[in-house]
Amino acid sequence: MGKMKKLMALLACTAMVAGSIAGCGSSSDTSAPAPAEPAVSEPAGESAEAGSEAAQGDSQAVSEESGTLRMYGPGLFAAVGENGTTDMITGVARPGYSELIKRWNELYPNVTLEIEPIPWDNWKAAIQTAALSGDYDILIHGNGNADYSLDLTEYLEKDPEVKNALTFYPYRRNPDNMTEVRPYGFSYTLNPVVCVIDKEILKNYGVELPDSSWSLEDMTKIAESCTGTDPVTGKETYGISMVKASDAYKNYILIGRGMDNEIFEFSPKLSETKVNFDTPKTQEVFDYLEELGKYSSPDYLEGLDLANAYTEDHNLAMIWAEDVYNVYNTIKAAGLEDRFMFLPLPKIQEGAHKGITCSNVGDLNICIYKDTEQKDLAWKFLKFLVTDPEVQQWFIDTNSIPANVEAGSLLYDVMPADYADAITEVISTSPEGYNSSASVWYDSTWFGTFQSDIVTEFDQLLKGNATSAEVTKDIQGTVDGYLKSLN
Repeated sequence: MGKMKKLMALLACTAMVAGSIAGCGSSSDTSAPAPAEPAVSEPAGESAEAGSEAAQGDSQAVSEESGTLRMYGPGLFAAVGENGTTDMITGVARPGYSELIKRWNELYPNVTLEIEPIPWDNWKAAIQTAALSGDYDILIHGNGNADYSLDLTEYLEKDPEVKNALTFYPYRRNPDNMTEVRPYGFSYTLNPVVCVIDKEILKNYGVELPDSSWSLEDMTKIAESCTGTDPVTGKETYGISMVKASDAYKNYILIGRGMDNEIFEFSPKLSETKVNFDTPKTQEVFDYLEELGKYSSPDYLEGLDLANAYTEDHNLAMIWAEDVYNVYNTIKAAGLEDRFMFLPLPKIQEGAHKGITCSNVGDLNICIYKDTEQKDLAWKFLKFLVTDPEVQQWFIDTNSIPANVEAGSLLYDVMPADYADAITEVISTSPEGYNSSASVWYDSTWFGTFQSDIVTEFDQLLKGNATSAEVTKDIQGTVDGYLKSLN
């Protein structure tokens, strides 16, 4: 019970999960195959009574509600499975979601929870089909939309405990009024982008270690200084590895945000929205990315530059990493914790968010199916998922980072401050409501092939086949053509 008491103290603001609620969201996690049958929570009975006693011992109210909640989708539940997994490389074991079901049964002994996890393959089509079937109350996803998700604005207004616990939601623009951004679910785990720094390479080149106050200019100087022949080891090293080229739109998001390059002027109608992409400011973003490309490995565009990452043969001074918990585990398994450190990406250099890291945050999301007849009960599960102390510890044990801001401090129990500090800073300081799918810097939802066009043009830019001016002109033309087609 010592760990439980610690968690209860940590999340002192957590109210009774079963309290009555009045009311009317890319992750890098890899999913395991879905089980043949969905996992089902135990029905009420002797085990439920024992669970009730345990819950009461933790001063948690036990609900007398009854019913069945059905949940479907990819992500963490598929990755760990019902009974857990063990990583073959790092040897790290992760508990299965049966532990979460057990905790749910302690608080809701008469509500059956059915979890049907699926792989990420074709998940969007699978979620759409599941929504159309009307068979599910809760949908898990990586980037959902308002077509099947319930707008949670009213629930959040009536339950400040949940609203205060989270800063990240799968926000989407209201299709009926594009100037409005609404929360169509919760983020339940987060994956912030950090910069992994090889302290040994910087030391060998005589480069001073940066701290979290660093700038975009600082990053470029370090990348340039650490590209060449290591003066100590004699090995070739490279200054930086950005987010993989096949996801190059994420590089644009990071630097576009870092330079406060607002490209969208939303109007109530999508067709009347202005996209200001072919501008000197956007060209500056691509110029910066092109400059960093000069200090990348020749293998970067082919996705092969990380072959020796986090090993004794590591040859990259800096890496923009997304799957941060797994990266830490890899470093730890190699016995190289003292060689590396995490930093948030550099600070935003101007605008309303000046001084905040430009790191983006990936997330795993969950929503209530908008036409379910069990909206209130489904809300209680979502609340349970992001506020219950034992669930937050379960997330940590699965090598996930809880979206609950206070629970982020649990990271210090499993990794040194050289790693945890960067993660918690990104999560705690990112602008409230910021979401790369619904921001003035970037929007992945409404503009046709905008996202894939950035990936294509980035490739041409780094190969020297296009200039930043040509890139911005090409993408502007494609977006303009798409918006005209809506009229």
